[in-house]
Amino acid sequence: MAKKLRVRPYNSLEEIQMRKEQLDEVIELENKEIKRLWGQLTENNEDLSRGQQIGKYIEYGIMAFDGVMTLRKLQRNYGSFLNIFRR
Repeated sequence: MAKKLRVRPYNSLEEIQMRKEQLDEVIELENKEIKRLWGQLTENNEDLSRGQQIGKYIEYGIMAFDGVMTLRKLQRNYGSFLNIFRR
């Protein structure tokens, strides 16, 4: 459940402008942090050894096989792929 924030009353346009600038700074800092974390998450590791590359491909193959088998099991139990969403 989201916490309700108390809104303080503003008495002048200067206070509103000052609060807006503070919020812009906070948003900019949060955007920089998100960009940094996203960059870490999506960076490529090009310096993998040959064995690590082969292991990565095997892992992807196993994940693809698992996905196909899961879809096949769902299709067999529900009759059709589209019936999965009707029940």
